[in-house]
Amino acid sequence: MAADDLMLRRAAEAGRQPVLRFFGWNPPAVTLGYNQAAERELDLERCRAAGVDVVRRLTGGRAVLHWAELTYSLAWPEGALGATVEESFQLIARGLVQGLRHCGVEASLERSQAGHTSRRRGRTQSPPCFASISRWEVKYRGRKLVGSAQRQVKGAVLQHGSLLLGPEHKRLLDLLSGDEDHVRRRRELDRGSVDLRSAGGPLDPALLADALGRGLAETAQIHLRRDDFDAVERRAIDDLLEGRYTDAEWHRAAAPARGEAPIPALA
Repeated sequence: MAADDLMLRRAAEAGRQPVLRFFGWNPPAVTLGYNQAAERELDLERCRAAGVDVVRRLTGGRAVLHWAELTYSLAWPEGALGATVEESFQLIARGLVQGLRHCGVEASLERSQAGHTSRRRGRTQSPPCFASISRWEVKYRGRKLVGSAQRQVKGAVLQHGSLLLGPEHKRLLDLLSGDEDHVRRRRELDRGSVDLRSAGGPLDPALLADALGRGLAETAQIHLRRDDFDAVERRAIDDLLEGRYTDAEWHRAAAPARGEAPIPALA
């Protein structure tokens, strides 16, 4: 998350180009949307007992359990991938569909309405990401295969997304707090989501990253070249890690408990 934070900050600088990153999680982790509160959404003791980390990401959206999946993050200067949020969501979704088709997976793009929340006994708990719907969904035979969320700041945009490789995302239901109807939620996840293994797609992360990167490059008409963070960027990531991303209160609260961390100097 610190690396993606830096990508968003750098994308706002003059002359920057879109940057696409793929990664996985070890140990498994729940990421919460930027405006979600860990103590309202999760049973933190259960998370600890299960060996699952909890982190609040910069993007919005719902809780996601990152377990047996491939995560992408894409940061770009404002306007570089569409003039509006709607356009950028659609463009990226089209690129992901194209990449999956390169892997032999007949994914499709579906226009949906906004998601919903569940209200019970005077409290509000958001549905898991793969039990909710957003503007443009990447689906396989009518079921959600990729979940994505976006964050805009002055001059730049970041989008995160999770491609399900196996059914482990459903274990999130065992980590939620409160008295929500988990049987109903599990039915919703079974009915509304699908993983790549069930869709008969390849599970090799490197192969998938290459195919998805190619699909996004073709759709957005951009050139992508392999790269890595340089020494200056790695130091900046370490600074963010030692500040914001090791601050337990920042991860647990629905909004920063104290002022935003300063942007690290990159010169």
